Amino acid sequence: MLSKKKKGKSLWRTLLAAPALFFLAPVSIGLYLTHPLPAKTTKTPKEYGLDFEDIEFFSRKDQVKLSGWWIPAASKQSKKTVITAHGYMNERAMEGIEGLQLAKVLSEHGYNVLMFDFRNTGKSKGRTTGIGYFERHDLYSAIEYAIQEKNQEKIALLGWSMGAAAALIAGCEHSAVSVIIADSPFSELGTFLKENLSYWTKLPKRPFTPIIYHSMRLLLKIDPTEVSPINHIKNAKGKSFFIIHSKTDEAIPYAESDKIVQSISSDNHKELWLTNDCPHIHSILLNKKEYARRVLRFLDQYLKPG
Repeated sequence: MLSKKKKGKSLWRTLLAAPALFFLAPVSIGLYLTHPLPAKTTKTPKEYGLDFEDIEFFSRKDQVKLSGWWIPAASKQSKKTVITAHGYMNERAMEGIEGLQLAKVLSEHGYNVLMFDFRNTGKSKGRTTGIGYFERHDLYSAIEYAIQEKNQEKIALLGWSMGAAAALIAGCEHSAVSVIIADSPFSELGTFLKENLSYWTKLPKRPFTPIIYHSMRLLLKIDPTEVSPINHIKNAKGKSFFIIHSKTDEAIPYAESDKIVQSISSDNHKELWLTNDCPHIHSILLNKKEYARRVLRFLDQYLKPG
């Protein structure tokens, strides 16, 4: 009799625990996605023969301290600055795609470069990653730093993935930004996560994506639909947009960039470069010379100091 009672209790505990475990796993994934371990930077501009200055500034959103590098133009004093914006779970140097090599090219061609870590990344403070929600404010503050502390007149933004989305939003908001180069952006965070979250979680879309999505909303205390590059672009005027995307990008489908380009009004200049056979944000790594040539051409044509 005792053994039967014990078996009965064990069965009920298992049945009661199963739903809890079913929800606990995706919620834990949501926690990890919004609070990932900070990526570490191991290389510096010095290794690329670049002069640089360690800088710090504070995000306009909540005064989180952010860290970065100021890399001056190599040949002469310049009023033209390119601010880079790294991707999700990445860091300022973008080592995986050799971001510092591109910074060297930009510096050699007369552009100052500001590279920094978004919150919860590298040497910047903060414990939460907002997938663009907080990062757009971090980037806006980087723009203000370049203007107020370095006396820059015109600014270009160059972002990848999450950083590209943040660049599109912050660049459309700030009047000093005249050029936005966005590599592999999403058009609207809420819709993107609902359709593509399974790629990042490696779990079936049903039933897990809705659970993870809503857990992320609660953990971040945000509405993902507010992270909407496409809505900001619709109201932009006097900007120049260069959008880059690989047709074989599985992490963020290139259709996202198509939507963005189609939404850019005739009040702005726009160009779209679709590459082939490149993983997510790897167009730069697999087309080094062409990538640098196109970026420099676009900057030389549209980033004009006032």
